[in-house]
Amino acid sequence: MQGMSLVPILTPNDDLSRWRKRRPRQDQSLVENVSRIVQEVESEGAAAVLRHTRQFDAPDLGSIWLSKYELHSASIPAEALDALRTAIERVRDFHEIQLSTLTHDLQELELGYAWRTDVTDDDETGFEGQRILPLQRVGVYVPGGQATYPSSVYMNVIPAQVAGVEEVVVATPPGKDGKVPEAVLVACRELGIEKILLAGGASAISALAIGWEGFERVDKIVGPGNRFVNEAKRQLWGSVGLDCYAGPSEVCVVVDERANPEQAAYDLLTQIEHAPDNVALLIGTSRETLTEVLDKAESILQTAERREIMTTALQEQGCVVWVSDLDEAIGLVNDFAPEHLTLMVEDPGSWVPKIRNAGCILMGSHSPQALGDYVSGPCHTLPTSGAARFASPVSVSDFHKIQSLSMLSASDLAVLAPIAENLAKLEGLPLHGQAGIQRLQS
Repeated sequence: MQGMSLVPILTPNDDLSRWRKRRPRQDQSLVENVSRIVQEVESEGAAAVLRHTRQFDAPDLGSIWLSKYELHSASIPAEALDALRTAIERVRDFHEIQLSTLTHDLQELELGYAWRTDVTDDDETGFEGQRILPLQRVGVYVPGGQATYPSSVYMNVIPAQVAGVEEVVVATPPGKDGKVPEAVLVACRELGIEKILLAGGASAISALAIGWEGFERVDKIVGPGNRFVNEAKRQLWGSVGLDCYAGPSEVCVVVDERANPEQAAYDLLTQIEHAPDNVALLIGTSRETLTEVLDKAESILQTAERREIMTTALQEQGCVVWVSDLDEAIGLVNDFAPEHLTLMVEDPGSWVPKIRNAGCILMGSHSPQALGDYVSGPCHTLPTSGAARFASPVSVSDFHKIQSLSMLSASDLAVLAPIAENLAKLEGLPLHGQAGIQRLQS
């Protein structure tokens, strides 16, 4: 075989703009439909959410809230439960370490974490700093559809809990029978989540963001979803905190002549297993290796359960680029800003300092993308559609907000008030300056 005919091998001289300039796209019909849903939830509350869920998901649904009986009676095989608990433990450990790195240099005061920048040399009490506060209520959206996503539960809930969030509400669409996959429920139960909203798409996001009497709105919503979820997040931006745009999943695999073609093929395919609009990028310094990777991918696809989905993704969103060296490869990576990046090259760690734009980086033969999705430790909710240029994976810091603190001493005021007065005159706002000088005179 000569590699997959669905994915031609290109060079950096070819037109790669469709991958370099990926961004969210709006569809006017989608915008109007989501706007209607948002307005209905805002005016009708729970009644609208129940109607939407019956219309789009479960025709005979009786309540939009999961019963405690369903939550506590859910079960999965013992082996799966052990795996789930191990993943939860590893993800929690990772984020607890992450929290400690955010706060270890700050002095913990009763008011919060703070530090002092001396203005004067006296011993008067005063400080400048910040309070780091956890959000009170967070909504986690867990997709439904053809697959089951317990990993979306613990990957998004755990950073919030470690940050100190008081309450986490999970929203997920039920199946036609009104049921939620038991693996999702078990993951919620293991994490102590008891409030589960049976709703999907724009209706679920609207419910979490707006709320109604008896159901308080959340402060922030995280978790991936379909285009209706993304459009609802866009329309509700500003009234609720949001994670990054969750576009189609995407992967970039970089290989040199020493790479294992089969391992590279699996990393390329596992990240496009979700949907036919997923993006697959393969960059290599050896045309022979690129061809071998594509041949292995074609062989794997022959028996893959989701072959049609992955084939469509490769055909419509796949890009294979043959470069002259790894410096050129890393340049392309930074242009593409992929969600997931696999480095299957000699001494992969030496190249990481040059990579500015990638959601997560998995290095070497012992770090498959699939482990990053489930159990390595970092959150798998990552920036997509090129957003890795400016955005980060969901982390503990996503569930914190910061308040600035300043309590100056009398000596500080004496030094700083005249400076503020001069700056206020410079800006044409004299009352600003007078406010500081008045404190000196009183």
